[in-house]
Amino acid sequence: MKQSVYDLTQQHRSIRQFKDEPLSKETVQKLVEAGQMASTSSYVQAYSIIGITDPEIKKALKEISGQQHVVDNGYLFVYVIDYYRHSLINKETNGNMETSFESAEGLLVGTIDVALAAQNVALTAEDMGLGIVFLGSLRNDVGRVSEILDLPEHVFPLFGMAVGVPSDDEQGSPKQRLPFEHVFHENQYNSDKEQQLEQIKQYDNDIKDYYEQRSNGKRSESWSEQIRKMMSQKTRPDILEKLNIKGFMKK
Repeated sequence: MKQSVYDLTQQHRSIRQFKDEPLSKETVQKLVEAGQMASTSSYVQAYSIIGITDPEIKKALKEISGQQHVVDNGYLFVYVIDYYRHSLINKETNGNMETSFESAEGLLVGTIDVALAAQNVALTAEDMGLGIVFLGSLRNDVGRVSEILDLPEHVFPLFGMAVGVPSDDEQGSPKQRLPFEHVFHENQYNSDKEQQLEQIKQYDNDIKDYYEQRSNGKRSESWSEQIRKMMSQKTRPDILEKLNIKGFMKK
């Protein structure tokens, strides 16, 4: 019996090792069409999906990402906020649309549109028996990504996605998420400090156990320790500047 969408979501894990089996054009089209059917704010459709098949472009993007699965995969997608088409309509109609797509709200709308489309692609790929991994590492140098992909003004790269048939050596497993009670708030946000800290403490123990079991004791790290190290670093400080260059966050 075919599994439910809920069951599929519970099995998700990032795949970083793929078999050398390129996706067919038909599969790629189905994945993109699934992404296109995601909800989009006010029918704006402020995104595009760029498929990368050129080995040299993959290699260049890998230099930015630093991750081998940018090159070794069944297919590589890059997701971009795209208001270029809207800017063309704006010029053709002598409109005043830039007050929308150059604003902070416009940035949020585009980002949400991209994320919704990408998640549709991810779920569809996993339903096909494929694996995926998101590649936020492409934002290590968004200016260079824009050059490589020849992105015009009002188009901004958010992340990539490697897709393919999981390698037989892939040993990943789903990571436990924060407790339901910690992320679900009914009617009002529960900011009870002691309750929040206790839930985080319990979760830290679970994640520490997960890493110890997965690494045979070679890694012992809680969720709090992991995110403290990551979020204490000043990462990608040029993002706002690059957004401005591309015509975003001007209003």
